[in-house]
This record gives sequence, structure tokens and C-alpha cells, in this order.
Amino acid sequence: DLVFAYRGSPIYYWDSSSGTSTRGVLLSSRPGASNVPTTVNKVFVSDVYRFVMCFGCNDIGSGTIDPMLIRWSDQESAVNWTPAATNQAGSLRLSNGSEIITALQTRQEIVVWTDSSLYSLQYVGAPVVWQTQLLGDNISIAGPNAAAIGSGVVYWMGVDKFYKYDGRINTLRCDLRQFIYDDINLQQADQIFAGTSEGFNEVWFFYCSANSTTVDRYVVYNYSENNGEGVWYYGTMARSAWLDTGLRDYPIAATYINNIVNHEYGNDDLS
Repeated sequence: DLVFAYRGSPIYYWDSSSGTSTRGVLLSSRPGASNVPTTVNKVFVSDVYRFVMCFGCNDIGSGTIDPMLIRWSDQESAVNWTPAATNQAGSLRLSNGSEIITALQTRQEIVVWTDSSLYSLQYVGAPVVWQTQLLGDNISIAGPNAAAIGSGVVYWMGVDKFYKYDGRINTLRCDLRQFIYDDINLQQADQIFAGTSEGFNEVWFFYCSANSTTVDRYVVYNYSENNGEGVWYYGTMARSAWLDTGLRDYPIAATYINNIVNHEYGNDDLS
């Protein structure tokens, strides 16, 4: 099954276990559902520890979203969100910032960005279940999709600089920084997205130029070049989504003319 939510929506599920898939059904309508969040900004499944997790959601007994609240289901259950001595459902609230922007799962932890800080979220088992550590303050992220993981390192685009996290937070040296931030439409920051091309040791960032309301620019960071210091290059390209996977020979991306295209193959960007 797949769980998903739109920003500010309930959690839905896609049941593919039967011959005909059931799409977009409320998770709260499933048998045994208990206190499933009804208003959610971001949701994903912790693959290793088998929890469904919400970042920015309503608390139990409230219909109002708390943008700094993290809630999780019982382990191995998508439907039981009621904390009890006999399960591992629970919640915690972050303190630094005014809202959670996004979260990514790495090999050993979940990293969580608020609008001013970066946190680490680690599974420690009952009764605490998930424990937080503040990794850094006065840190920005440009949008909910502006981060990606390349070779185990987290890279992201801030509102005025680029960062990486490999156990420590570092600002990336970027020779194109002024060029990028002098010509970017941060009013459309929610459209910014990052992706990787790990076969080429690259992280891509797509964004809207200053006079555009759709994504039309990209900047690439190759983290293996220049003796590990990395190199940057840029270009113009219209893309709306990106996926890099070891199951395919090439990364794939979506265009604004309804094409799914292979990258690193051929020389036609099909925009």
C-alpha cells in the first residue's frame, strides 16, 4: 500500500493488494483506524522502522494543524495513531522555528527542517520511541522539495545559499551563488525541487527565474570533482519532477508538455 497527503489534507492510501487498485481512499476509513491525523503537511513511511509519520499535523482531539508537531502511527500499523502502553504510537513538538518545512530519511536518521533549524530524528524504541536532536539553527531551506541525498550526504538549497549535511552542517562554496540568487523568483519557492544523478555524482536544483512562474532554470553540483571540493554548472530547462533510481539506467524527469524523459541520454531536452 501507498500512503500520501497533499499539503493541508487528510492522509489517503492507495491499496494495490487486490486486482483493482483503490486510489485516494481516506486512511481514517480503513478498518481499525484510530485517531488518524486529519490535516497534514507532509507524510511518509519510515522504511527501516515501519512507522507512518506526519510532519505538521493536527493533534488528537483537535482539528487545527500544528505546523511544528510530529506524529507517528504504531509500529507496523498505518491505522493506529492512539498512544498506549501497549504500542509505539506517539508525538513530539519541535521548538525552534514556526513551521516544519520538510523531512528526509537517510540511512541512520530522519532529518527535519523547520523554517530556521535542522533537526535529527532517531528511533530509540519504547517508551520514548523517536528522539530529536537540534543539529543547527539559523538555517534555511528554500522549499519542501529543495533537498536531496547523494552518496549518503544530504544537500539542499536555502533561501540565500546551499548546504550539505554529512554528520555536520556545512555551507557549500558556490561560485554561481550571486548569479542564481540575483535571478530567482522566491515567491515560487514551493516549486523548487532537487534531485540526484548519482551515476554522475551530481545533485540538480530546479527553480523559477525572476520573471517566471514556472520552473525554467537549473544548477548542478558535482560533488566528486575538483578534489572533492565540487564544481557547479547551470542551464535553462523546463522540468516539473525528477526521479533518480538504481532500478533504471537513467534518471527520468517530467516536462510541462506532458512528456516523461530520460536524462543523460541523447541531447534533446524535449521541453
